[in-house]
Amino acid sequence: MKPNFDEMSRTELKAYVLSHRDDDEAIRVFFGRRNPSDSKATWYGPMTTPEGAPIAENIRIAEEAIKKRAEIDREKQQQREKAQEDGLRQKLEREIEQKLRAKIELEVEQKLQENLEKEIEALISAIAQFLVATSGFPSRLATPIALLAIRAGIEDFGDF
Repeated sequence: MKPNFDEMSRTELKAYVLSHRDDDEAIRVFFGRRNPSDSKATWYGPMTTPEGAPIAENIRIAEEAIKKRAEIDREKQQQREKAQEDGLRQKLEREIEQKLRAKIELEVEQKLQENLEKEIEALISAIAQFLVATSGFPSRLATPIALLAIRAGIEDFGDF
């Protein structure tokens, strides 16, 4: 006596089919029973008659469904690739910005240093000219005296 396949769980039916591989009825019931994970699946009619003749309408419907699914999958893949590309682009832009920022900061610092050195040279020259003009120091001594005054931080050194 055969078991009642309708009362069996999917797992029990699977175990029965595996142990009774020659039971065509059990195999038909097993493969005909929808799996709960198939709730989103679309079921199509058979592609052939029991005699083996193709069913053109079912084949056409299946082909259209396959084409539509392929297009959806292609669009999803393109979206994933675009998202990945955008992520890589943003990462690259951040890396470039960081490297450029460091380079620009270094260049600005060098320019400021150069400008400061020029201003200091001009200041020393002006102080030396002032010393020569107001104190009678020889011009060859005026620059070293101006440097000494600046380094020592002497205030009002010209008030003598």
